[in-house]
Amino acid sequence: MKKAEFISAVCLCLIMGFAIPTGVFAQEETASMMCDGGVVSIGDSQGDVQQKCGQPNSQSMNKWIYDFGPAEYFTVIFEEGKVQRILERH
Repeated sequence: MKKAEFISAVCLCLIMGFAIPTGVFAQEETASMMCDGGVVSIGDSQGDVQQKCGQPNSQSMNKWIYDFGPAEYFTVIFEEGKVQRILERH
């Protein structure tokens, strides 16, 4: 491998390493999330979630986002008014 090709390959690896930080904002599916008012689980209604966790920080029709601080960020996805998925960002 020529010196210029080697330098290009190293630069590309460095750029990819900084441009796509793996795991920094990864979301993992979880079965539940803890709120001050109780535990939210798959199958809970929108009313149950609001009662346990309060108003979401952001919401669309089927997606509610709860930001409880840097280590606790959840996306709750509803289908037909029931929790279908809970995603936790790390």
